[in-house]
Amino acid sequence: MGLFNKKQESSLEAFCRAFYERNIMNPVIEGIDSGAVFVEVGKKYLVEVDPKLSSIDDKKLAAEVIPLRFELFALAWIHQFGDRLAVAQSVFTKNYLHEKGRDAIWDNMEFYNQAITRSSTLGRKTTNGFDRAYLMKVNQTRMDQFDFYIGEGYDPTAVARALNRLFTKDAWKKDITAELLMFVVYDHLGFGPNNDVWANEEAQFRLKGVIHGLYNGAAEAMEDIKIVDK
Repeated sequence: MGLFNKKQESSLEAFCRAFYERNIMNPVIEGIDSGAVFVEVGKKYLVEVDPKLSSIDDKKLAAEVIPLRFELFALAWIHQFGDRLAVAQSVFTKNYLHEKGRDAIWDNMEFYNQAITRSSTLGRKTTNGFDRAYLMKVNQTRMDQFDFYIGEGYDPTAVARALNRLFTKDAWKKDITAELLMFVVYDHLGFGPNNDVWANEEAQFRLKGVIHGLYNGAAEAMEDIKIVDK
């Protein structure tokens, strides 16, 4: 964005709906289903370094990518706009998916949301004074914010999902969040921590790169936008 360029104004609903429709739910560009292409190319990218992943069902992979993309969008959103708009975005997303008859996507986002919140405190130990103070701050902030937004009449589940993404900027920069998300994806596809066979290290590395790419794509779309009430 140029030094003197003004950010484009948009309502939260208009921006999120347009992004969801064009990039996640109906990603068709000039008659080409870019969502299907993404899955096909992405699978080949992983199979190149770990042939056993060729057994992954394409439809299952495509279904897994959708809640992951919604959750990565929400993570980029809270990093860009903060907790107040994150709560509003979470409420909108839940309502949007219900409107589309896709409540299962909202339910499946929970797995990725839990991985994100774990990343915010991973490695912190209560035996360490600094870590203990940090953990207390995280827990107290989330509880206080939850009580506040519930008092404002927001949907409790949507509020909790949004607040689970607080305190994750450092974890994202350190690749902790992407790694936990990567393990969830592989776990659901049969090659993660709860399975007998794991994706190899190079395949893990490559999937983390894909996750970063999805986050960055969402973050870049938000950079030139100013959210306003309309």
